[in-house]
Amino acid sequence: MALRLYNTLSRRLEEFQPLKPPHVGMYVCGPTVYDEPHLGHARSAYAFDVIRRYLKHSQHEVTFVRNITDVDDKIIEAARAAGSTPQAIAERYTRSYHDMTRLLGCTPPDREPKATEYIPKMIAFIEGLIKRDAAYAAGGSVYFDVAKHRDYGKLSHRSTDELQTSERGETGEGKRAALDFALWKASKPGEPSWEGPWGPGRPGWHVECSTMSTALLGQTFDIHGGGLDLIFPHHENEIAQSEALAGEPFARYWLHHGLLTTNGQKMSKSLKNFVTVQDALAQCPHPDCLKIFFLKTHYRSPIDYSAERFNEAIENWKEFDRFFQLCQQALAHLPSGETDADLLDIYKRRESFDEAMDDDFNSPRALAVLFDLVDLGQNIIETGGKLHIASNLYKVLAECGKTLGLFEAGTAETDPNELRRVDALIEQRNRARKEKKFDVADQVRLQAMEQGYLMVDSAGKTYRVKIR
Repeated sequence: MALRLYNTLSRRLEEFQPLKPPHVGMYVCGPTVYDEPHLGHARSAYAFDVIRRYLKHSQHEVTFVRNITDVDDKIIEAARAAGSTPQAIAERYTRSYHDMTRLLGCTPPDREPKATEYIPKMIAFIEGLIKRDAAYAAGGSVYFDVAKHRDYGKLSHRSTDELQTSERGETGEGKRAALDFALWKASKPGEPSWEGPWGPGRPGWHVECSTMSTALLGQTFDIHGGGLDLIFPHHENEIAQSEALAGEPFARYWLHHGLLTTNGQKMSKSLKNFVTVQDALAQCPHPDCLKIFFLKTHYRSPIDYSAERFNEAIENWKEFDRFFQLCQQALAHLPSGETDADLLDIYKRRESFDEAMDDDFNSPRALAVLFDLVDLGQNIIETGGKLHIASNLYKVLAECGKTLGLFEAGTAETDPNELRRVDALIEQRNRARKEKKFDVADQVRLQAMEQGYLMVDSAGKTYRVKIR
């Protein structure tokens, strides 16, 4: 079965055919770094990590790009509230985001551009749009002229009249229409700015992603991803400005994950209904619990977070963990055995796992295959069956789990001396923080990470979580 994925652009399942096989260029909108990451950010990072892993498992060579938005109105507001600078705020929460992805075991992107590193390229991008009469300068800012782009609305599948009615748009001096969006924002007192041909200012959010993605992957690339909330206006605007500049298609497949909700509302910082990753992980024995919580819902569907559903995922992880420990004990002195016809059943289930993932990365079906393997393996071991069958099953389960980013930390007991060393580092870091020696505290945190542990702060306490 060939890999099929749901393309938001066409609104249908399509067979995946890379532009230059086996290479796949993939760009995902990363975080705007102004606060601690919450479970919604974790779901996005993990969902696209699984997609990337499965593409590589399917023999594709993936170049994965995920950006950091480190200049934005929200960052400026957070800096003012904290009495800090936008740069310091961006650096602090970029570290927090990286800590979260390490904790989840997400593979780092091949490239992770920051918006502030691409300002000259963004200025050149905007100049190109003005030359093509697709944008206009007004009051020190520059706006994209939506009326000049005939296909505007093709991603959100709405006409400009519909969008005009629902979208108030940004206000600005000399702006011609509500749907026109800022490519360059004239600077205001106290805000970070760069010199541009239209005066001091900074790039708009949409032009940042268009510039970084095409600079690293080329004008036309395979996959562009993000949350459902980014379809309009962000991704719609990316398409409009990118295709207006180049006269060629932008991304070919658009993948969007569902949102994380709490009591039916989108989990967000503005609504103050979010759960941080640290808070969630403080409630469970292993980061895989959170991954299982995500995997039990298809990536395109919303997830409503509740303590009950999260506890179910914790119990699911414990079932896997008990089985791995049982296997380690039972297979410690495994006698040699020849291939048995029963192995066919195991490898049929392995094929079922791939079939599920080929169907638009259907993780609930794939996870069900893993549970079936556990049930089969427990029955073999507990009834004194052929252990070489259980050994092969153990390997298949581990291989499938790796494709989902599961079971990679193993279940081996930790050396008590190692735990004591990490606890001593926690005490050292806490002392440094009390003395406001934050540089020292950061160095100690990094030292713990080098030893395979992340320090998680929650409810006034610091916990050690093993990440490898």
